[in-house]
Amino acid sequence: MSEGREPSADEPTSGDSRFPDPFAPGSGPDRPAAADAPSAARTAPGDQDLPWKATAERRDLWGPIERPLEGTVRSPASDAVGRPGPGPLARFGAPVVLGALAALAALVVVLGTGLAGPLIALLTAAGVGVLTLGGVGLAVNAPRRSPAEPPVLDASVPEGTRAVLERILEADATTRERVAQERPRATVPSAARVLDDVESLLTRIDALVGAEQLQSLRPSSGEVTMLEGMATRYVPELMDAASDTLGVLLTFAGAARDEALENLESVDRQLAVLSEGVEQIESDIVGGVSRSLEVHSEFLRARFADQHLNPIIDV
Repeated sequence: MSEGREPSADEPTSGDSRFPDPFAPGSGPDRPAAADAPSAARTAPGDQDLPWKATAERRDLWGPIERPLEGTVRSPASDAVGRPGPGPLARFGAPVVLGALAALAALVVVLGTGLAGPLIALLTAAGVGVLTLGGVGLAVNAPRRSPAEPPVLDASVPEGTRAVLERILEADATTRERVAQERPRATVPSAARVLDDVESLLTRIDALVGAEQLQSLRPSSGEVTMLEGMATRYVPELMDAASDTLGVLLTFAGAARDEALENLESVDRQLAVLSEGVEQIESDIVGGVSRSLEVHSEFLRARFADQHLNPIIDV
């Protein structure tokens, strides 16, 4: 080979065998031992577990176990979602602090006015402090009322009756949500009493729906039909009237406010008549008596007339 001539493409290049070309085919640590052996498939980076990394088999030993979720998914605003109670500081610290402040205030008042001597003042302060501590403690630690669970319909309930009872429960749940929404606007005792009476009536209707005797009746029976009318029409209509009246109370004063209070009283008296109708159905269910829808409707009309009420609802 003459000096200065570059080697052709098919001539082997001369070089130091100690430094092989890494890009040459068949070079590197993965080249086969024999020329006639098939070339091994190269492993891409990251496809092979490193010695210090957990393999799939090792990960099964301590990794998270995938299991199907269990339970019932509820809306955060639902009444069934538990609310956190007061913490230890509020349950124990607040009564002690308020009791101590009340005792100190009583001591200062008794000694400052000279009503009694130091011993009587201390006893009085101790009594006031204990009473305050006990009252605040009871108020903070009182068991909170949990929302009532809707009744469960038995599997043996006929399909037609089941459909009517489910409509009753859905209507009661909707009205109960409206009651909760109207609570902040009930700024007068009569308004709060109306909302309480609505909620009490809904609870009694739900309890009747959960009774086995009622679930065994036909959907056309007078008791089932009357309860459906109360839950889907009568109570919601009275709730509409109460809601409109609460808006008037928050907006107007004087004669308009007095008239709104009278309307609230009328709504509450009509709710009381419906409660009497529910009570009659309860008595009939317990006694095994079934009456027609007309008999139940006539009972309500007679009670409205006895109390000289012009009902909003059309019975």
